[in-house]
Amino acid sequence: MSEIQTTQGRYAGHALVRSYIPKDWTIETNAPEQQANLLCPLTIQVAYASPAQDAFVTFTGTRAYNHLEPTPQNAPMQGQMIQPERMIGLAFRDAGAVCDGVLSGNPSLSDVRLLSAMDTPDAWAREHQQKMLREYAQAGTMNPGGTWSKKYVTVRDANGQLWHKQVEAMVNYAYLPVPPGEQMAYQMLMQNRARTMSMSGMLGGMRGMLGGLMAGMAQPQIQPPQPRLRWTIQYVVETTAREGAFTAAMDAHEKIRNSIEILPLFEREAARIRDMLIMQAQQEQAVINDALDQMNRDRMASWDRQQQIVQSTSDYGSSIMREMRESNTQTQQRINNLRSESIRGVNTYYTQ
Repeated sequence: MSEIQTTQGRYAGHALVRSYIPKDWTIETNAPEQQANLLCPLTIQVAYASPAQDAFVTFTGTRAYNHLEPTPQNAPMQGQMIQPERMIGLAFRDAGAVCDGVLSGNPSLSDVRLLSAMDTPDAWAREHQQKMLREYAQAGTMNPGGTWSKKYVTVRDANGQLWHKQVEAMVNYAYLPVPPGEQMAYQMLMQNRARTMSMSGMLGGMRGMLGGLMAGMAQPQIQPPQPRLRWTIQYVVETTAREGAFTAAMDAHEKIRNSIEILPLFEREAARIRDMLIMQAQQEQAVINDALDQMNRDRMASWDRQQQIVQSTSDYGSSIMREMRESNTQTQQRINNLRSESIRGVNTYYTQ
């Protein structure tokens, strides 16, 4: 077990991980900051290469995503930030699909032939996955689960030389509760809709006088906010070797995978960046909540004004109707008087 110094990026010269290192193999590491990622603000990649450059092992650490439905409307958003969680948006892929993506992601390789595939994790992977799922459950997520896959293929490089390649991946996922801000916005929207429909009904009742203004307004269907699926590529281990070196490479693969360990510096830096991003997100959410409160107050004031207008219109209409009824009553009384006088042969109406 040896500490591995980062060779690129902000943390160059600092050890973020330790693992077994095969004798005489070279190592390169990279730890880019993922500023758009609250759950995993750092990721780590360690690349191991044999002295003869005939075997390579690459370990890639945690990468997390929000599930984004693969619709044409969402296509431009793939890989972009999704507010307010600031997680990268990407359609869910299970571990098998992640392995397929790695195997097909190198255009210099051709003639890919699948020799074997496994979807049942071995003891080490199963224990690691169960530990991650327990942490997910303790964090308050819902229905945590996971998948694991290992695929073994042969490929040919640009020179036609045969290589053996194995990719192993673990994917975990869970559902996040609906954020309070979204729930509040939905409730305000539904309250506003109920008031609008109530006013529509009141005005619809005056249809004969006002022409049925706003009666029967079409209301678009509004879906309540749903828990979000957050999924994480827990790790990917990719091993590639020429035909004669593959057995030794797989031995290195197992030892590296089972020994790699994240050091405290990585955890501290991840926590520091996460806290900074959470504070920023909380500040932005506070601004959003203030705006929602102001919108609610404006809606309430507007509703009160609308009620006043409706009541004033109703009072005015009632007054007009009352005057019309009184006028009709007086006119009818005069007609009745004229009929009575004509029967009696007198005429006092026009002498008044």
